[in-house]
Amino acid sequence: MSSTKEALGAALKELLAEKPIEKITIKDIVSICGVNRQTFYYHFNDVYDLLEWVFEEDANWVLPKEVVYEHWRDDVMVFFDYLRDNSAFALRVYNSNTRTYMLRFYKRKLKECITSFAVIASRGMNIDHEDFEFCVEYYSNQVIGLISQWLDNGMRLPPEITRERFLKALDMSMESLLQRFCKD
Repeated sequence: MSSTKEALGAALKELLAEKPIEKITIKDIVSICGVNRQTFYYHFNDVYDLLEWVFEEDANWVLPKEVVYEHWRDDVMVFFDYLRDNSAFALRVYNSNTRTYMLRFYKRKLKECITSFAVIASRGMNIDHEDFEFCVEYYSNQVIGLISQWLDNGMRLPPEITRERFLKALDMSMESLLQRFCKD
């Protein structure tokens, strides 16, 4: 990985702590890094291309690639923990015109993890592929919906939604959902 790309990504995150992405220019980014515009364009097409790269890099380093059945709670909570630990960045992106991209990105990453979990949870069950995919999609939408609500509220959950309640609601819910689609 290029240290120049890392520097550009760090500069973008730094700027996002101060202002919305729509107001960030390539000039802003390169001035923080001490490189010229041509260097930026060597690596990225525009600010949004850099943002996409930052998402992918963070995901590769931080977010799980699969949910392991034995410690699924920790694997799912990594998504929330990452957003909390990068709250200024996350909220600026979420509250901009890139919100849809951000939610699609996290849903895709969550869906990969949930699929890995559902494969294990469905062992021995006779489930049509379409039903299996529906269950994964349904479950992914539930989690991304909670993430959206959390971000909408500035990362403050209403008192009735706690980490413990969220994990309790998820516990055995995928298994139960898959079981309802099982063909005997």
